[in-house]
Amino acid sequence: MAVYHRTKRLKIYGKKPEVTQLFGGRYAITVRCVAKNDTEAWYNKNKDQMFADFGTLYDAHMAVDGIDARTGETYSDMVLTSVGSSYTQTGDYVITFEYETLTNAFVQETADKVDVELNGLRRVTRSLIAKDGTGYGKTVGTTTISHSAIGYSTATLTLAKAISGQKGANESSFVRITEIWLESGVISRSISEGSGGTGTGKIRTETVEAFNQTPTSTISGVEISISTSSVAGIQTIRKTFVTSSGEIRRTDRPGPAAIPGTTFVTIDSVGAAITPSGTLIDSSETQESGYVRFSRTALQGTIIKTTQTYKDVVFVNVPGEVSCETIDEDFDEIAELIDSQQPQGKTVVIETIPPKKQQIAADVVVNIQSTIPDTNELAFDISGLSCSVLRNNTSSSGKVGRAVTLVDSSGNTSTRVGSGNSFSANSNISEFPGHFVVTGGETSVGTLTGSSSSQPYISGGSFEFQKARSGSATRAFAFGSNETDKTLLYKTNGIISRSVRPILTAQDGTVFYEVTTVSANASTLANGLPIGRVLG
Repeated sequence: MAVYHRTKRLKIYGKKPEVTQLFGGRYAITVRCVAKNDTEAWYNKNKDQMFADFGTLYDAHMAVDGIDARTGETYSDMVLTSVGSSYTQTGDYVITFEYETLTNAFVQETADKVDVELNGLRRVTRSLIAKDGTGYGKTVGTTTISHSAIGYSTATLTLAKAISGQKGANESSFVRITEIWLESGVISRSISEGSGGTGTGKIRTETVEAFNQTPTSTISGVEISISTSSVAGIQTIRKTFVTSSGEIRRTDRPGPAAIPGTTFVTIDSVGAAITPSGTLIDSSETQESGYVRFSRTALQGTIIKTTQTYKDVVFVNVPGEVSCETIDEDFDEIAELIDSQQPQGKTVVIETIPPKKQQIAADVVVNIQSTIPDTNELAFDISGLSCSVLRNNTSSSGKVGRAVTLVDSSGNTSTRVGSGNSFSANSNISEFPGHFVVTGGETSVGTLTGSSSSQPYISGGSFEFQKARSGSATRAFAFGSNETDKTLLYKTNGIISRSVRPILTAQDGTVFYEVTTVSANASTLANGLPIGRVLG
């Protein structure tokens, strides 16, 4: 008699299903069926009624011609997971239904796989299965289990990974998760040793990776880095330690040539920066082989100080002098006495002594300072001295004209001679920078007279003379800086010159300068001669 599965359209091939007992008390059932009407047209027309929906139960009715399972063939939670069809070796066309025991709770699908390949830590790989849509409530890195197995003691393991498994194209209605449980501890530890450093001359680096545990150093190293990493797909914590005294190298070298007696000291360290005593000049950090190398450079020794003092000979400026003078003129040798008249008078002379250079002994001091000094005034500076001279010239020139004779009706005659006079005036100004007016030489006046002309004529039977005289006057006025101003503005002691140049910049931005100051208190020249009147 034919035996049907879930519908009268499908007859069980061989009349009996195939039952397999699975791990954990679960079962799998394979049911092979043949169609009631074995024609291709029938398959094409009725295939929707031949294949049941994934996830339906073993004893559920089909949509068309559904029937109850036979007595004794009802299996609890027997869920359809796969449906397919194929030909047997005898040429029969068989439709295969695969069922498994599945519930809304995850159960273990296979026996645990246990190994200690990760540095001796126990690792358990476990496969779970449940009906599709079942919630998974475990948390990687937090959920733990107490595990024991043959040959293994009881240990607490933490969930390290949970991966959803793949399904075949003709499978559905279940979810499979592969769990990896791992014993807490160090997964890997490596120690390397490099050259450098003080004392032993070695740098030891230790890298430790641990699962669910904070890595610690076995070499008493200083922690220099921390990161998360993955070992065999398991997220772990990785720390790197470096051991030595921390200071791995010290270098000394002379400081700047402008600051004698100082030394640059550089300390290279790991784990933490070590700053030498002194003024910090430079700092840097460098990644090297998984750790950070710190470098700090400081300048040791006194920085702000006087570095040089010596004597030198320098040229200084001496101001010029201006004076208005009046000179008596003597015309005896160049002019004859005519009609008891001879030119006489005074002329104006502008006497100037130009600025000049003189050598004097000076003191030179070189200082290192952190500020630029103020310089309010310089000695031997003639730029503030200046004077001018105004010169005014006037002249008067007389002339004799023609003689004219008048004869009256009685035959008497009278004669007269014409005369004339012309006048002119002009002025000019001269500038004398770097000069001062000498006391008493501010003004001068000069006049010249005695130039004359005469014209004879007859009057009353005797000779008469018509005369005309000429003369000139010059006045000079000096103004501007005088000797009092020179005393106030022109110093013969103090700073002659000052130069500043930066020579060093500290890490905090402080700039150190080399300041060279040349100064003098002048009373004698470099050659030992006394300084003249112009230097006071």
